[in-house]
Amino acid sequence: MEAPSGPHWSDRIEEADWIERQLAPFAERVTSVVAAGFQSYARVLHPVAQWVDDHERPVRWQEVAAWSGLPLRPGSQFHSIALPPTDPATPTEWRGDGPRQGQLFAADAEVLAEILRPWTSTPEDCWFCVWDGYGWGNAVQLTPPGQPGVMLPDPVPDPVRQGPRVHLPNRDYLLYSGPVEAVMATVPLANSGQTPNLWWPSDHSWCVATEIDLAWTYVGGPEPMIEHVLTDKRIEAVSAEPGDPLTRVEDWIRGWVDTAVDELLRSGEAAITTSRGTVTARLYRPSRIRRGVLSVARTRVDRGSGGSSHYLGRQDEEDLRDTVASYLTWDVIGLVGG
Repeated sequence: MEAPSGPHWSDRIEEADWIERQLAPFAERVTSVVAAGFQSYARVLHPVAQWVDDHERPVRWQEVAAWSGLPLRPGSQFHSIALPPTDPATPTEWRGDGPRQGQLFAADAEVLAEILRPWTSTPEDCWFCVWDGYGWGNAVQLTPPGQPGVMLPDPVPDPVRQGPRVHLPNRDYLLYSGPVEAVMATVPLANSGQTPNLWWPSDHSWCVATEIDLAWTYVGGPEPMIEHVLTDKRIEAVSAEPGDPLTRVEDWIRGWVDTAVDELLRSGEAAITTSRGTVTARLYRPSRIRRGVLSVARTRVDRGSGGSSHYLGRQDEEDLRDTVASYLTWDVIGLVGG
């Protein structure tokens, strides 16, 4: 048996077998990300990272909700509070992208480890999964302007990198072990700030899951433990139910998109203007001889911009409407991220 101290990279991938048995079909609900069967669940909300005087200040969702005047509910997504249906009276105090996806704020990870430690009989013997797609082996250390970048070595030992993976639906992970505080072990690797995507103690008394595409982290465990997570003021969390959907779209955003899709199908051009920026779109319908294209440009109020092109196959009018609406919805939400 491995020594309980650590952290240590590990090939004991069978330690994750119990999670696979307790996962719902991928991307359907909360328990398709975090193991089912716990008394209670919470959703820890990732803050927006705002740099102030070379210091990273977390902008909490409640601050954004206070700006927009929208309530922060258990089912809220970031766009539910950051993309209001009408323009707020004051400008935002946050800029740039929304909350980091697939990554706990490091200070929140430390707090979670402190909260969760008393709720396991094996706090020195925990397991941590890190998605194997981060590409640390090709990382480049940031250096001052005008100086060459320094290539960093792969921080994962070669036997582990070349060894077995934890296989869960649609995701493969590297594995390491250590005390509950080892949740911080991967934060400094390749300057990534990356926390584990899954972690749990050997007695399976709780489980934490940070899915790579979500702006929050799920925690499952005993009800009193989850109550502590929800009430600790050092982090920001809302309650969750195992059957909750992973994502939702607010009605006013659906309304914006439906109106834009009507215009796109009629004239080939449309725009959606919001308090956080504008999305403009041009539709080239598919034909018998060529694919169609939905071309989208996003311009944010903080001067950030971006765009995307979505290729469209031949389909009937209703299916085309649904396809265009789906793409356009996520482009609108992309104005605020998360």
